[in-house]
Amino acid sequence: MKRVWAFLALLTIALGALLIWQLARQRATARGPAGGSGVIEGVEVRVSSRLASRITAIRVDEGDRVAAGQVLVELDCVEPESLLQQAWAQLAAAESAAAAARVNSEAAQWNARAARESIQAAGARLEALQVGHGAARREADRLSALRTAGAVPISNLDRAQDQVLGLERELQGVRANQEAARAQALAAEANSRAARAQAQAVESQVEQARAGVRRAEALAAECRLTAPRSGRVQHRHLLPGETVLPGTVVLTLVDLSETKVTFYLPNAEMSLAAVGKPVTVIADAYPGEMFHGVIQRVSAEAEFTPRNVQTREDRERLVYAVEARVENPGERLRAGMPAEVRIDGTEPDR
Repeated sequence: MKRVWAFLALLTIALGALLIWQLARQRATARGPAGGSGVIEGVEVRVSSRLASRITAIRVDEGDRVAAGQVLVELDCVEPESLLQQAWAQLAAAESAAAAARVNSEAAQWNARAARESIQAAGARLEALQVGHGAARREADRLSALRTAGAVPISNLDRAQDQVLGLERELQGVRANQEAARAQALAAEANSRAARAQAQAVESQVEQARAGVRRAEALAAECRLTAPRSGRVQHRHLLPGETVLPGTVVLTLVDLSETKVTFYLPNAEMSLAAVGKPVTVIADAYPGEMFHGVIQRVSAEAEFTPRNVQTREDRERLVYAVEARVENPGERLRAGMPAEVRIDGTEPDR
């Protein structure tokens, strides 16, 4: 019986010691630095097609490292290349029409200038004839007066009067020519304006054709899917020979040069988290080794919220997502690795 009591006493002591150790551990944990657990994430990039086409080749395998701009996938490009050739042909035709329209516009402008010069020449000729006609008329009047007095022969008067009549006929012709020149100038100006408008319209068609070439080139460029940024191939979703539609994801890349981890803080520790605050990250894959980072986002809304937050106990169950950017030298951290995050400067005083 004494042995039984002794055993029970030892068992009681052992259970008490275990309880004390567990409580001490919980208190130590509660006094530990603020933080939480999370999973390492990289920057995922989905490489997709803008075309409905067939895959002719995939140049990379899962796990391969790729550089920004590297060709990853090639698609059947018969139709886009045909559209590009058609666009180039339309541009060439539009440029040829524009060149012809420019020549026509320049010729119309030259004709308009020539018509204006003809008007000026006719005006100068008319002015000279009017001066000559006035002088001839005065001379004829003088000779007529002298003839009346019998001072000059009739032949002199006849010649003077014939000269006046000839100049009058010439004046009539010049006036008619001047009117015709004005009409031609008006027509030439109208033709010049029409030619300029035509040239501008054709230039607009050239710009449209150039835009068509740019669109066709962009479409043809989609036949070769390139890496938008450096990283590693995480998944190959399709195989050569399969058909893709616009928006179909062919490859998924992950860039581990920029890693992050999201952890959750309880409501009581939210005052310890702030954007820009440094953190220490310990990955399970590298025990004892520390990676450094900085908080870049703190959620403004609680998650896992109880339906009705009425008591202090309910408020303590609120958690907030905190996202930290983690330095990853050598890309040792991989997407999916579990990790522990501690906010620097929140260790308890010893």
